[in-house]
Amino acid sequence: MPATIVEVDGTVFTGRFVGFAAPLLVDGPAQVADTTLLPWRFSDHLAALRDCVTAGGGALELDRDRFADHVMAASDVPSRVRPSLAPLALWWAAGGAALPAEPELREVIDLGSARARLRGWSERERLAALQAARKEDASGGIWFDAIGYLEAMVRASIAAMEPDTALERLDSGATARLLDGVIAHNLPDPASDPIPSEGVLARTVAERALRLCRALGWTPTMVWSAPAAEIDRLLRLIDLTAPHQPAARAAPARRRLADRPGATVFRFEDDPA
Repeated sequence: MPATIVEVDGTVFTGRFVGFAAPLLVDGPAQVADTTLLPWRFSDHLAALRDCVTAGGGALELDRDRFADHVMAASDVPSRVRPSLAPLALWWAAGGAALPAEPELREVIDLGSARARLRGWSERERLAALQAARKEDASGGIWFDAIGYLEAMVRASIAAMEPDTALERLDSGATARLLDGVIAHNLPDPASDPIPSEGVLARTVAERALRLCRALGWTPTMVWSAPAAEIDRLLRLIDLTAPHQPAARAAPARRRLADRPGATVFRFEDDPA
């Protein structure tokens, strides 16, 4: 008897689901019965994103219908079935279960078939990716390859894959977890940083953190992770050991010619008569 795979947009899909690395056999509802979705790989995912993501209004926008069609075309799903199967295709490509609203920062990510050890990419690597993602078309227009930039970030952030696994062959579940982990390492949410957006307090917090970073060779994350009482002690120690600046000396007044030794001074006054 077919089991429930998932309910998407009010439609219950049934069939045989044994993980994202194996084909998904769909039995129902009736209009999509006997349909199979093949594993959706990392390379498939990026190729589809390149065709379906556009920049608009200062943000990236995904054409969901077009993306779902890519997923179904990769499995040779008949055209007559695609409109009904599209919600399941998007679920399949996204790796199924919803990820946390905020990416979780972890050094090692369990991808199912492998474990990825992650690191944050360096500023040098990021600048190189930005340079490579800046493209020029035949007419001389400049555009930004956002998907190429994303791929560069992912590749730079994988310190090791255990066991060694080709990134291109990761299934959709592993891809979703990997992207979530990479984003957590490299694109922190500004709202999670203890810095007010503007005003006197924002400047005070920034100056305080940078002062500790310069004195101790720390990063802002290290400052904000330290116990508050310890931060107070460190700031007092910095104050006590800071070199005292001598009081500013008033600039000597310029000597007039009449002040020189041996100068003869002639005074001219109006005749009171």
